[in-house]
Amino acid sequence: MIRATVPASAGFGVAELQLDIDDAEHERRQAAGLGVATGYGFGGLDVLMALPHGLPVPLESLSDRQRDYVRGAPAGICTVTDGLVVRHVVRPCQVQLATVRSVSASQLAMDAVQKFIEFCARRVIITRAPTVNYPEKLLEFGVYGIGVCLQHPDGQLETLVEPRPWRTKHSPTGWWFAETAYGQFLNQQSSPHAPTLSPAP
Repeated sequence: MIRATVPASAGFGVAELQLDIDDAEHERRQAAGLGVATGYGFGGLDVLMALPHGLPVPLESLSDRQRDYVRGAPAGICTVTDGLVVRHVVRPCQVQLATVRSVSASQLAMDAVQKFIEFCARRVIITRAPTVNYPEKLLEFGVYGIGVCLQHPDGQLETLVEPRPWRTKHSPTGWWFAETAYGQFLNQQSSPHAPTLSPAP
């Protein structure tokens, strides 16, 4: 697995996403000239999830909408031959962690990282040490499963609250989010010196 950090996108605001790229799928897509699989319709991902990976399925067993999708999808996604369809594409990465950077463990930081609750583990990195009034706020972060780390002036991270472990949910929306993050990874690959996003307030 390739570990990559990319900025969030698609309206999710300012965050860094840690990805584990599926090496085999990435190489397969590169060879097929295929980038992200969302350009062929979000609704297509639920069609693809209904098909077993790598196994032929009779076209006659599909609905009209499913047949229309697989017949129009490029070969890198699936192939249709002799009345059978085979799905080749799989989720290109796993999004492991979304990180928001903030001066303090504020409600704004919590709201920003909560946008990723359906997709991955969540963490806030703060640069100001919590005051005596902050234990309750840190407890609230813990209740929501959000990790909190304090970044010291030398760059070292001190974990104040551990993020809740994440289990990947197999759903069209989860796959769509992974494809969106993978698209950011591809953009980063083509422009490795692109500027990073600014920290959250």
